[in-house]
Amino acid sequence: MDEFNAQILQLVQEACQHPRGSLERKRKLNQIIYLIQKSGKLLRCTDVPDVEEAFQKTWIYFCQNLCEATTAKNPYDPEQGCVISWLNGYLYYRIKEISQRNKEERNRRINPFAGENGEAIDPLDMIPAPPEASPMLKEIREWLTNQNSRLRRIHISDRPDVNCQVLIERRFLLEVAWKDLSQDFGVPIPTLSNFYQKKCLPLLEEFCKFQGYLD
Repeated sequence: MDEFNAQILQLVQEACQHPRGSLERKRKLNQIIYLIQKSGKLLRCTDVPDVEEAFQKTWIYFCQNLCEATTAKNPYDPEQGCVISWLNGYLYYRIKEISQRNKEERNRRINPFAGENGEAIDPLDMIPAPPEASPMLKEIREWLTNQNSRLRRIHISDRPDVNCQVLIERRFLLEVAWKDLSQDFGVPIPTLSNFYQKKCLPLLEEFCKFQGYLD
């Protein structure tokens, strides 16, 4: 087992020692989520619309079934593999479901069906809202809004549009691939990544520590 997976397993054990719904467990769960998102080890699929919904469902599944089975048949079992493999297995099928759903929606949009009064109804309007994001992600979004001016002042030289507020939102929250960010901004991946690691990520980690998500 490598160092990263050993660290995650230790946090899992610590989280499961606390009662379900307790503040202590929630903090440990959010800490694990943060580290996994930062690791870049989850499946990536930027060409599927609404893929963020699959990630949100995966994090809800993670919180509900890590220590005890709530919506799954069995809880996470360390003997069967690492946490990320467990999550990627679930995430793969959620992405596959969304991809299939999008395909069916495109087909239905070609021939919208009629409502009770004869009006055309777009099936897209009937899709339920995606699951609510985790408390940690909500707080980070609020922090980005509240600290907007400060974070935008920290930017790549001569590129005020490539700043910490934008990069944290697009890279951490929206999980946009470095390749796509490089194409959007016209900036090499190493330049973006180095700036993010040295200037932006420390600010995000400082906030997460203050909120109790990191030790």
